[in-house]
Amino acid sequence: MRWPDKLTRLTPYAAAPAPDGAVRLDANESFLPPPDWLWEKITAAVRSVALHRYPDPAAAELCALFAARAGVPASGVVAGNGSDELISLLMAALVPHGGRVLVSEPDFSMYRVYAQLCEHNCVATPKAGGRPDMDALLAAHRARPADLIIFSNPCNPTGLGAPAAEVLALADAVDCPVAVDEAYMDFWDQSVLAHTRKRDNLIVLRTCSKALGLAGARLGFAVGGDPFAAALRAVKSPFNVSALAQAVGAAVLAETDYLDACVRRIRRSTAALCRALADFAARTEGLEAHETETNFVLLTGPRVPALYEALCARNIFVRRLPPETLRVTAGAEAEHEALFAALAHCL
Repeated sequence: MRWPDKLTRLTPYAAAPAPDGAVRLDANESFLPPPDWLWEKITAAVRSVALHRYPDPAAAELCALFAARAGVPASGVVAGNGSDELISLLMAALVPHGGRVLVSEPDFSMYRVYAQLCEHNCVATPKAGGRPDMDALLAAHRARPADLIIFSNPCNPTGLGAPAAEVLALADAVDCPVAVDEAYMDFWDQSVLAHTRKRDNLIVLRTCSKALGLAGARLGFAVGGDPFAAALRAVKSPFNVSALAQAVGAAVLAETDYLDACVRRIRRSTAALCRALADFAARTEGLEAHETETNFVLLTGPRVPALYEALCARNIFVRRLPPETLRVTAGAEAEHEALFAALAHCL
């Protein structure tokens, strides 16, 4: 059998599981599990699910709760099986076969994966100081018009973002869809979510996997004008968000005070991690810690490969990025203590 070229050339996303009992600071998830009172609410919601029936294809209750939290009309919100599914739908629905997709690399690798699977041409522009460069994207679009521009803001993996005014200026200057993946925007203040109703080419993606602590439920949302929402509903699979995920998501999204408190705790944890890594790097030759607008911190330098191997050997998992970068997710205080004890021992 001959496999298609698009498959043989594909570089899959690497997501290796860690052993039980490991300190997990590698996936940018929330470190806050649901408290007992919320587990009781989640359990009750799950027990009410009619498992012998298909779920609501529109995920109406879930979308309404997210819309209320985000301050946008529910008519423009589409739920997905994580924001990953919504990225794949944007590639399939908005870009013609062999079309042109502009990205700002380094960025979330799944943009290129989904573009490749749809047999689109994915063109990368460079970042400016680790931030998505709107001028570079605009110049690339003017040189040869794109069918879709997509980037994360703030960015994974750099941890930095472009100001909202620059993002909106780009959307106003181009005639193609601009998809802004705001997976980490709960930790920054430059969202363009409120502007999706005012611009017919602007789409914002949000996830429940970071600040909201629902990575295991696989929930994400696309927000745009009603025509965009209708297009995504038309191309998605009929029952793309399971009844169980809808029930869990609705139970959690209804607890706005709790979610706001989670965001504040993660922000404090990130600030503490950033300070501690900066202090550690200042005392360690060959290491540098970087500022962040997300829930993770980057550590770079020639000692990174050895540190990574030593941490893995001690059951502490962070993400290694080429060529000499560690991406460390903010965690609980005990996880930070274990991380720095291991780093000190390694050196």
